[in-house]
Amino acid sequence: MDENQDFAYAVSEKALRNIAETAGRQVSGVITIRSCSAAVTGGVVHIHLAVRARYGSDLHGLALEVQRRASEAIDSMAEPAGLDISVTIEDLAVLPAE
Repeated sequence: MDENQDFAYAVSEKALRNIAETAGRQVSGVITIRSCSAAVTGGVVHIHLAVRARYGSDLHGLALEVQRRASEAIDSMAEPAGLDISVTIEDLAVLPAE
C-alpha cells in the first residue's frame, strides 16, 4: 500500500468502551467500572463511565483522573475528531482494614 494513499478505518463502540474501561480501572481508588457506554456521532466519541470507588478517596480527583486517562487512551489509539467523556461515581466500597 502506498503511504500517500488514503486509508479509512473504524473503531467499534465496543472497542472504545474497552479502551475507556481499561484506562479507568488503572486509577488508584477505582474498585471497578460498573458500566460504560459509548456512542459516535459525527466523528465525536461520547463515553460515559460509571465507577465504583473506594470509600475515603478524593472522589473529585478520582473522577478527573479517570476522565483524563480514558481520554488519553482513546486519543492515542483511535484519534477521534472529538471526544466527550463523562464520569459518574455510582457507588462506594468500604474495604476491610489491612
